[in-house]
Amino acid sequence: MSKSGDAIQVSMFDSLPDLAPQKTQLKPGEDEASAKPAKSKKKVSPATALANEEAFTLENFLPYRILEVAQGISRRISRVLHDEWDMSIAEWQVLASLARDGAVSVREIEPRTLLDTVAVSRAAKRLTDRKFIKRDVNKQDKRLVVLKTTKKGRDIASEIGHYVMDMEIEFLKGMNVQDRIRLSQLLKSLR
Repeated sequence: MSKSGDAIQVSMFDSLPDLAPQKTQLKPGEDEASAKPAKSKKKVSPATALANEEAFTLENFLPYRILEVAQGISRRISRVLHDEWDMSIAEWQVLASLARDGAVSVREIEPRTLLDTVAVSRAAKRLTDRKFIKRDVNKQDKRLVVLKTTKKGRDIASEIGHYVMDMEIEFLKGMNVQDRIRLSQLLKSLR
């Protein structure tokens, strides 16, 4: 939120000019039918208003604000993963997905982790090299590679899982339970 005078601007749309039709100003003894419309401010279309530098500020643009929060959280998690487990976020996402879902193909991991094929393959290679996961070729379809966690991988995934859950609690400490539930619902509705 940003302050604009005494008003609090919640969204970029709050700063758009009023596009509602202007009310007719009545002179004493005049009725609405005979009155002339009041001179209104210059009419501005929504497209013009959004192009106007004063109407749009990146800092108040909702997708930017969501991205800013997500990147801040991601940087903190990334730093901890690197410092404590020498692991990237992509590796953690793949490991966590496999620990939860069991043996899964690379194609199935992509939508679950929001990673592309290349990122999943690189993460899987590094996790395999570190003995956190195993790669098995499907016996029916040799082109299909199935990934699954090792005991070592499941143990690390559990350890990291507890740590990031504690981080989540820290991120949300200023919110009560109802606010946390509402935030979760709102984020789901934006998908």
